[in-house]
Amino acid sequence: MIGLDEHVRALVDDLVAVKPTLRPEEIRPESSITRDLGFDSLDLVELAARIRDEHPDFDLLRWLEDAMSSEVDSVGSMAELLARSGAAAGEEKE
Repeated sequence: MIGLDEHVRALVDDLVAVKPTLRPEEIRPESSITRDLGFDSLDLVELAARIRDEHPDFDLLRWLEDAMSSEVDSVGSMAELLARSGAAAGEEKE
């Protein structure tokens, strides 16, 4: 199973691919994707499409619901969702 740190690193790569003006070394797990990194709805859709290449069952709406209810739309919260969905997918394959 891929660890959370690997999910954060992969997510940082995807974030920078969508917004090339971002500097990877400045993106932290606690960075807000919308406030700190400036992602708007179109950027989020593009990000979700990129993530689905590696995680076909990634659900952007689920992450947004979690983010809205907890007011945490961080890089770390998205990486945690990816890690959980990857673990669940691995469990289903066993």
